Amino acid sequence: MKNIPILSHSLAAATALLISAELLAAEETLIIEEESELLLIENGADSEELSLDIEEGEEESLLLEDASTEDQSLEQEFEFAEEDSVSEDIDSENNAFENNSPETALEDEPLLKLDQLWAETNHFGDSNASADNQSYLHGKASLNWNRDQWEVKASARFDAYSQNGDQDFDDAGLDYDETYIRYRTANSATTIGAQKIIWGRIDEFPPTDRLSTQDLRRVALDDLEDRRLASPTIRYEHFFEDSKLDIVAYPSFREAQLPDRDSTWFPVNRDTGDILGLKTNAALEAVVKTAAIKENAPNSQGGIGARFSSLGPIGDYAVTVQRGRASVPYFAFNPATNTIEGRYPRNWMVGGDIAMEALGGTLKFEGNWLSDTPVTRKDGRYTTAESVSWGVALELFPGDGDARLNLQLTGQNLLGAPSTIDRQEIYSFNGSFETPFADNNWRAKARFNMGLDEKDIYLNPELAYTGLEAQEIYLELHYFDGREGTVGDFYQDNSVAALGWRIDL
Repeated sequence: MKNIPILSHSLAAATALLISAELLAAEETLIIEEESELLLIENGADSEELSLDIEEGEEESLLLEDASTEDQSLEQEFEFAEEDSVSEDIDSENNAFENNSPETALEDEPLLKLDQLWAETNHFGDSNASADNQSYLHGKASLNWNRDQWEVKASARFDAYSQNGDQDFDDAGLDYDETYIRYRTANSATTIGAQKIIWGRIDEFPPTDRLSTQDLRRVALDDLEDRRLASPTIRYEHFFEDSKLDIVAYPSFREAQLPDRDSTWFPVNRDTGDILGLKTNAALEAVVKTAAIKENAPNSQGGIGARFSSLGPIGDYAVTVQRGRASVPYFAFNPATNTIEGRYPRNWMVGGDIAMEALGGTLKFEGNWLSDTPVTRKDGRYTTAESVSWGVALELFPGDGDARLNLQLTGQNLLGAPSTIDRQEIYSFNGSFETPFADNNWRAKARFNMGLDEKDIYLNPELAYTGLEAQEIYLELHYFDGREGTVGDFYQDNSVAALGWRIDL
């Protein structure tokens, strides 16, 4: 900013006009003042508009504007917010379409930045026979470029895993993250490339999120958004006044990333003969201990889906139809080859969700019907059956403060299935609580899952120091317990304490 004394209004105006041509190509604000006189010259780098104000008390005011832009204002010209990613729809569905149309960003220069660094070390209890401790290192960087209606993003991630104990392993590698080209119009957005698209409304286990690729290398240790990987996708979004149509197609199937086979988190335990989610018997356990394991991810199209979301008379709602494969394999024994094979059945899914204001917070419902759910008969043969999955959630902000409480009832029911070693009905009470304290320098957080039909317990309390800019240091516990055939039972020896550091840039 420059301060220049003036002797009269005419001299001020002449001075302003002489220098205004210099200011048209640069973003600068010039204020010329003496006692009660003020000369203000503004020019934005992306605007043709020039404003010149000369004021003395309340008597005089001079305004010069470029006639070619008299219908625009500087406030309108710069009131653009760069959209972080339209691929992330978890929370945006609850914003009642307040900002539901694509926006044009003003960035012309490519922006290369480091997005995240994350390091964590875990220590297991004495009951874990295969691992004493694990370490995790993660980093992500991206290149972003926006011009007019175009947006280009290229991002990559680095992940390294290490386990020490009776079963040691080390694994590290680079992978692509969200990498795409997006074209926006006034009421639509078309995106081609690797994207993370998580449909649904409830936390942790959204039933209508069937097409996204899961990252299970750390199983349930991370939040939902950190348990998804980018997948090659073609996406078209059309925005109406208070509605949105979202259509996605996955040209190729990308299966879930599973833990290393020596990892204590791998879903098949060769030592005990157990398979995650199945109530095995002695005969099957003997097979699991000796049979070869093949994940058998299919080389095919991933799937296609459409989701329509809108404002209804009682709240926000959405309906979806999807045809594709779940990215997580279902492990079943194939007696013909004496192997345990991953199965990825293609199926239809019809679902929907709704959110409304009720009970002092936001009440949410979400559910789906699935045509082909993989199951294993009592005699060990693989087959499929229809099923429904559903969830009811209540989100509260106690005291209208920064604390957040989310409580959920979820369930899964097989329909008309034969006698299986899979659980025919699964009901659970789960949720999370999070609150900052000590002038927002600390955060207390907890996640939990409690089985209602069978004992199945997961507890995850966390304490984090967040007083460092964009950083957090956290200490947390993951505790598992349960009856045979539950997740808590399969991982009951994997209760672990974790210490970590993370920075989001």
